[in-house]
Amino acid sequence: LLFSSCGENKKGQDATVSPEAGNLVKLSGAQMENAAVSTGLLQQKEISSILRLNGRVDVPPQNMVSISAPLGGYLKSTRLIPGMHVSRGEVIAVLEDQHYIQLQQDYLTAKARIRFLE
Repeated sequence: LLFSSCGENKKGQDATVSPEAGNLVKLSGAQMENAAVSTGLLQQKEISSILRLNGRVDVPPQNMVSISAPLGGYLKSTRLIPGMHVSRGEVIAVLEDQHYIQLQQDYLTAKARIRFLE
């Protein structure tokens, strides 16, 4: 962590901030060497091994997504309940409406015409 200040250090004032005694741990050089503690500059590196951890991620409300269909219709089926995790490419709902059937027929007709004209 990095802390900085824009104020002046007037004489007679101590510039250091001392944390509460319960939160401060000081190690001597021998203790740091014995515990194999080392420090260095911050670097960006790729990790060559996989680290598997257990845990839970809570998503803030702003990361929730509302889904709507471009056409009307009736929800025929879904296996999801609110709050469930979904993956990319997963079917989340099956909608049913006459407009979808008409769109599919129009698409197949246009595709057949293109094949015929080629």
